[in-house]
Amino acid sequence: MGGLYPSALWSCLGTLLVLSLRPGFRDVEYCPVIPDIISKENDMTHHVNGKFWLAGFKVKAAYMIFLMGLAGVLSSGGAVAAENTVSAKEIDRKFFGMHIHHLDVPYPKGQRSGWPFIPFGSWRLWWTYTNWYELEPVKGEWDFSRLDRYVELAEKNDVDVMLTLGRTPQWASSRPKEPCGQGLGCAAEPSDLKDWADYVRTVASRYKGRISAYEIWNEPAFSEVEATSRDGRATQSYSGSAAKMVELAKVAYTTLKEVDPAITVVSPSVTIEGNGLKRLEAFLKLGGGRWADVIGFHFYVAPPEVIADVAARLRTLLNAYDLPNKPIWNTEMGYQFARADLGVQPQTPKGRWQDILDHWQGAGYVARALILSAGSGIQRVYWFNWDGEPPHPTMGLAGSAGHSPTTMSIAYNKVFHWLVGSRLMGCTRSSAEVWSCDIERGSRRGVLVWSEKAAGEWDPSPFRAVAFEQIGRADATIDPGQKIPIGPVPILVKADPAAW
Repeated sequence: MGGLYPSALWSCLGTLLVLSLRPGFRDVEYCPVIPDIISKENDMTHHVNGKFWLAGFKVKAAYMIFLMGLAGVLSSGGAVAAENTVSAKEIDRKFFGMHIHHLDVPYPKGQRSGWPFIPFGSWRLWWTYTNWYELEPVKGEWDFSRLDRYVELAEKNDVDVMLTLGRTPQWASSRPKEPCGQGLGCAAEPSDLKDWADYVRTVASRYKGRISAYEIWNEPAFSEVEATSRDGRATQSYSGSAAKMVELAKVAYTTLKEVDPAITVVSPSVTIEGNGLKRLEAFLKLGGGRWADVIGFHFYVAPPEVIADVAARLRTLLNAYDLPNKPIWNTEMGYQFARADLGVQPQTPKGRWQDILDHWQGAGYVARALILSAGSGIQRVYWFNWDGEPPHPTMGLAGSAGHSPTTMSIAYNKVFHWLVGSRLMGCTRSSAEVWSCDIERGSRRGVLVWSEKAAGEWDPSPFRAVAFEQIGRADATIDPGQKIPIGPVPILVKADPAAW
């Protein structure tokens, strides 16, 4: 890795330069490659508990960056940029992904979900009863009836399909007695890679040209990073080593490309929670990035503004392993929402994605998460989910088991119409916790604006604003020189009165 240090280091410095002013900034956590670089390049320097010890002098990473030119940032008037490092591209409908869980398998009370009545472009098949152990419960005996129906439904609605591979049938498992949440052995790697290859080839061949993307695994833990079981039970969807996962990725990648070179292969998607970035790094250290066209990651963060920070840290990690142009897909994220009809009441948000949000808070979180994901260069966001209700958490955008609108589904729909066919030119956060994202569509110009917390006013100058669009409320016109009321739900400020 020695030849990669200069580019990785400068990428890290750029990230820290931006993020060192953000609330909650925690030293070199944002730049995991710096301690490794320093320990290899300078025996007089080492890293302990998030601090640098340089010839006996402790220096915070943020202060080091300050000495290297933080004054240049301050000259911008207190604004902190959170711009993506990928050139702004027109956003297509596939950016808007979805999870739908109960189209085919009913809830305990017998009701089934409805197909979403809002537009989206891609569908991740997870929690859809299409795991390996469900497709091939007995070696060589296949049941594709449910997956066939899903693929036909996606084609009917012009939606792109990604299937998450795994989890292992007990007959193929290397740890067949290990409890895994859905039975025994499903979190283990297969004992014979030939069984894995046969599974991947059989599915890919059957759906050639119909399922466009395959994700290697969902939310693995790796034994090189942490204990992967507790009291003999797997703690995540995968309980083996990163080394074994790289073997699975290699076999899956080569098999999928043999069937159809046009297939997109997504890495095993880790979650930011806990040791997420360390898990991904363990996979990349062993060459796992070679066996993926896209890096999958789960952005379970709150508030949504943390997305910009996590995306910067993730891009820095990819740069460190010479993967600067590898696309990032957010293959799972979501929040929990109050449902008075189900007796689920809102809570005061405490910065956890599990906080139960009232419907206006939920609308703001949905809209801001989608906008900031696009602004951070993330190419897809698969929302979790459309129809979540008890016994699962109330994470559904829709009400009534996916059959009725909510302010969250209205927000998703509105942002879809704002972003598809548009380009986000970068997002900026002011010292007053106000975010603004420049948006373009053809020759038209606009600004997406919101406040992280309190309601307030925003001065659009020098932008010549004449109108703004709102989520769940009527559009409004603006008089010259008028300040615009803003809050935690984004608005789109426009230079002309026409609908965006």
